[in-house]
Amino acid sequence: MIIRNLNINDVEALVNLWNSDVASEGYFKPLTLDDFMERFVKNEDFNFNGVFGAFDDKQLVGYAMGFVRNQTIKNENAPGYLNALVVRKTYRYQGIADKLLKEVEKFIKESGRKSIMAASYLPLCYSWYIPNYPGHDHPCAPGIRVNSPEYFYLLHRGYAATNFEDAFHLPLAEYEISPAIKDILNENLKENIKIEFYDANKHVGLEEFYEDIKAIDFEKVIRSNLKLEKPYPFLVIVKDNVIKGWTGALWNESSGRGHFDGIIISESVRGRGLGKALFATLAYESKRNGADFMTFYTGLNNHARYIYMGAGFKIAQTYALMLKKFK
Repeated sequence: MIIRNLNINDVEALVNLWNSDVASEGYFKPLTLDDFMERFVKNEDFNFNGVFGAFDDKQLVGYAMGFVRNQTIKNENAPGYLNALVVRKTYRYQGIADKLLKEVEKFIKESGRKSIMAASYLPLCYSWYIPNYPGHDHPCAPGIRVNSPEYFYLLHRGYAATNFEDAFHLPLAEYEISPAIKDILNENLKENIKIEFYDANKHVGLEEFYEDIKAIDFEKVIRSNLKLEKPYPFLVIVKDNVIKGWTGALWNESSGRGHFDGIIISESVRGRGLGKALFATLAYESKRNGADFMTFYTGLNNHARYIYMGAGFKIAQTYALMLKKFK
């Protein structure tokens, strides 16, 4: 058995191994060579120095990938990432995974990191299917499936679950705005607070909204959309036509998934049920826009989860972000 760094010439074998021994189980989606090149190899964080393969003669029988994010390269307290650890089914339980994991951990440690986290982030992650809903998918698994074999494998090798992410899912075919949400909308309308599609010729205060929410990631998403030649429509909360809340661009993925960027509301209009109303309106308008379903994540301690469950969304899977501190 030989363990070595992989290179560009090994990518096809890596993708084939993923498809034959991971995607074939029906949970994770298959990869194409183009998918892997676009999602991983061309990403600025990808480095073949952190990608290792196990070979029996010339056959790739396992691989592991580790990354260090460029945006945190100067932060020695930021972890490196274990992104993948795959062994061919017929070669499992022979210590190959341990050898590959050791190489990734060595790479992360030599990159100046004090810890390693088994987790993924867009676009360096893997699409998966919602159990029991054929064709319903989500574009990224953020960590390790709780209570899966890989979860227990890492627990027994010094990794601890430090955070949990719940994946929410809802088919939209029968989704309607509930009477309770209609009551919220009507009560707010009395004070001229509405939920509408953004209209640059009508709605004002977007720059002031950015300053108010102080959420740079959401600001970037809004600005990027508005720079498009034909921006995607998005919903806003307005009071006297001044923007007080936002939810992301309305568009559908090829699988029928309605896109969801998130929701944020100005402090000045909180406590009025508008978070629930905005999210419900987004789900309804996604359905009207042709979406078949919606999926998204939220942290275990994020209070917004109760908004989502109140709208009928169910938890489809819980993922753990698992950290190991180096000694």
